[in-house]
Amino acid sequence: MDKQITPEQLREAVLKLFQDAGYTVPGLLPFIDGLTQENDRLKQELKKLKLASVRGSASPGSMNSRLKDALRE
Repeated sequence: MDKQITPEQLREAVLKLFQDAGYTVPGLLPFIDGLTQENDRLKQELKKLKLASVRGSASPGSMNSRLKDALRE
């Protein structure tokens, strides 16, 4: 599965499966929606953490001690 499937495509595929099978699983579509929302939230959190990591790596406390000594001189 190299190609990304959008939530809309997944929902349509599940609805088609429901139609083909002749029955539905009532909790499946809300579960998929919940997973989609959780995935979006985690993506946003990851983006924030990466940004905070980049900003934090430039702090003087994270510099190599040799670099600190060279800057003092």
